[in-house]
Amino acid sequence: MKFIGLDIETVPLKIEHEEVREYLMDKRISKEARSLDPNYSKIIMIGIKIMDEPTKIFYGDDEKEILERFWNFMVEFVNKNPFYKIITHNGYKFDIPFIYLRSHMNRIDVPKNIDINTNQWQMKNSNHFDTMIFFSHFGSFTNPNLYVVSKMNGIEIPSDKTSGKDVEKMYIDKEWDKIMKHCQQDIEVMEKLFKKVCLNLFK
Repeated sequence: MKFIGLDIETVPLKIEHEEVREYLMDKRISKEARSLDPNYSKIIMIGIKIMDEPTKIFYGDDEKEILERFWNFMVEFVNKNPFYKIITHNGYKFDIPFIYLRSHMNRIDVPKNIDINTNQWQMKNSNHFDTMIFFSHFGSFTNPNLYVVSKMNGIEIPSDKTSGKDVEKMYIDKEWDKIMKHCQQDIEVMEKLFKKVCLNLFK
């Protein structure tokens, strides 16, 4: 079985309609919250990493192109590796549904032979394993921060890591190298955590 890590980076969309701005203000939906909602934000980067191989990153201002490149990669990957498992951290509630919804919004036909599981209760035997769900034991405990739970399990954390809250500013400043570094660090730390604690579940 092949394991492939996945992480996305998102930024808020520019709100051009006054009624939408008023709605967001009335509901007190912050810009930070909007960046986590596919109705108000877009994908600027998708990082993928086949275990023990270099990280591959699709990025840019053209969200449709990023998503098309991602799905094309997945088609090629799945054709070569029919037995695979996608590894995420909070992928059931964020990364995967975000990718699906933004794909539909961009009028992209999601490949029919790729159905990434988003039902956490079917996670054990599915093609998608979420480390956040595992370490919270399906919500029984506090949803753990990736870096915190990694430190608790003896994983070395990069000293120069940046926060996801900084991604929007880096995007505005067009600091793509910094965003890619942030995304790559997230995926690599997640892979180390998965290999150390979770991989034996599938042996």
